[in-house]
Amino acid sequence: MRKFFFISIIISLLASCNDGDVIVTDFNFVSNNLKTCGGIGSYTFYNINNSFAAESISLVLETNDILFIENGINEYTLNGTSYLVNYRKYDDDIDDDYFCSSIPPITPNVTNEYYGASGLVQLTTIVIKDDNDGILEDITSDLDSDNDGLLDYYDDDDDGDNVPTINELGPDFLEGISEFPLDTDGDLIPDYLDVDDDNDSVLTRYEDANGDLDPTNDFTVSNIPDYLNENTANNNTIDLYKIHTYQLTSDIELIINNLILVNGTEQITKETMVLGNQNNIINGTVSLTPEF
Repeated sequence: MRKFFFISIIISLLASCNDGDVIVTDFNFVSNNLKTCGGIGSYTFYNINNSFAAESISLVLETNDILFIENGINEYTLNGTSYLVNYRKYDDDIDDDYFCSSIPPITPNVTNEYYGASGLVQLTTIVIKDDNDGILEDITSDLDSDNDGLLDYYDDDDDGDNVPTINELGPDFLEGISEFPLDTDGDLIPDYLDVDDDNDSVLTRYEDANGDLDPTNDFTVSNIPDYLNENTANNNTIDLYKIHTYQLTSDIELIINNLILVNGTEQITKETMVLGNQNNIINGTVSLTPEF
């Protein structure tokens, strides 16, 4: 009786295969094994599992979207051409070269392959921007004190006077001796937010006699730079910003909702297919010059 019951289950499963209605509830992919290659024009995402039987799932997005640099969710509807998913099994282990080499290897051989017939791709990106300027700022704030297009929390020159914020805080504040940043002219506006640090009616940015976009190296009558000396008011109109830099790191998670994979008449469905996540997909320094 038990043998008959077991055989009946197998026959039932085979019948469902032929009817194109196989429901697979899980794959053996580790979520943090997601990897990427390519770039603008054609991004490739893939997850490899060699632990039991070599298999992979991959996604190609042919798009000119610049990914990974802004918080949010990008959505793409699979179409079998420019937005394409493949699930494959192989006769041997595979490595990153299989997806990322300019000349894909001819081995191992694909023993089974399914194509994404439909599904909605959701690429979630979490970005952290840090100007390392010595000020603890609210990353949810949309404050842009100098209106240069860079929010204060990742603007290394918050007041746009071409003196970096970290150079306007004062050693006592940076060393934790004082809770108040430097305020040279005593107007209750800290220097890092004050466009005229010495209150001589000349903008700090303009007290740049040599025009190199650095007011800190311009001295007229003393060892105090002109922009901090109320008795010196050299005026050199400069409406340009110097190069700004900030650190950018981003993490991603990739899922496909309502995924249908097909191979002839066979079909695999996944209500939610997690391709995986990748931390620090970008981890580097951004340098740019804001428009004035």
